[in-house]
Amino acid sequence: MKKLTLLFAALPLLTAPLTLVADQPTEQAVAKPGELIVEVNGVVCSICAKGLQKNLAKLDFQSPVLSEKSGVKIDIRSGRLVMYRDPKKPIDFDGILTAVKKGGFELDKLYMHLTGSLESVDGKWLLSEKAGPNKFGLANAPTGLVKGNAVTARVMITAKTLAKAKPGAVVEVEVDEISRAR
Repeated sequence: MKKLTLLFAALPLLTAPLTLVADQPTEQAVAKPGELIVEVNGVVCSICAKGLQKNLAKLDFQSPVLSEKSGVKIDIRSGRLVMYRDPKKPIDFDGILTAVKKGGFELDKLYMHLTGSLESVDGKWLLSEKAGPNKFGLANAPTGLVKGNAVTARVMITAKTLAKAKPGAVVEVEVDEISRAR
């Protein structure tokens, strides 16, 4: 009788769809300074994600100095990988797309925390990173800020935006939060 009860108790867990185990995150990621959060679809276990982690760790702009090993941490529950990046180096967005695809996954979004200054070129707003060569196009004009303001911003880039971006071009970001730098 105990075995039968145990079987009925465990049966729903064994027959639950995998999507329950690896649900997509419901809240937006919040990147800290120096982080680039890579959100992918399809990560269900740490063994599966090791190849992806290894591929991302090979990218030149990542900074293993900020963590103990590869500079890339995995959170299986959210399907997110956190990379520590060197802001003095250009971000290789094509390399990220290739690493994710090569790892057998599909890129969903990237999240970053940026510090830099605002520029306005041909009616488009740009954020130039303080420490390096990276420039980002702002999808929306920042309110209450003017050209030359030093700012910090939490931004998100979708896979669709990255797929359309040309190599070496300014990548457009969606601003979650932007404020004057202190």
